[in-house]
Amino acid sequence: MIQGFTVRRALPFDAPKVIAVIDAVGAEGIWLATDRYVPTPQWEQVLHHPDAEPRALLLVAETQKKIVGWCRVFPYKFGDKSLHVADIGIGVHRDSRRLGIGSALLSDAISLARSQGFEKLTLDLYSSSEIARHLFERVGFQIVGIRSRHAKINGTYVNEILMEMKL
Repeated sequence: MIQGFTVRRALPFDAPKVIAVIDAVGAEGIWLATDRYVPTPQWEQVLHHPDAEPRALLLVAETQKKIVGWCRVFPYKFGDKSLHVADIGIGVHRDSRRLGIGSALLSDAISLARSQGFEKLTLDLYSSSEIARHLFERVGFQIVGIRSRHAKINGTYVNEILMEMKL
């Protein structure tokens, strides 16, 4: 329990609540590549059949039975040369930010990824997401690349920052 929040593994019955938080964060239009949940195979699996891919991970932050954030770790699926690498992503509902939830989710996800045998985590975020970038840098992620003018947010070009962390 961290500041009234519990971080735990998501269960299949959490799926609608997790999707609602993804939709809320996406609707802000500045954090995620999409404005709402998009059902990719990895998301569908981790939400509805989490035991099917034991190395995939979805954590949630919960308070009073309400899901207020998530952190996911998805193994790379590009053959067997990158089995040691996973991609990580995080989101926290606007009303629950700056309370340590993102830090708690990220810390637990990194520990679990390490215990699953991953050696490196990767992520990408927009250059306009300075708060998120500072969080990732604080736990040990480093910038390894920039895709210039990769997205347009509210009519303004932003770069995509590529980060990684060796575990």
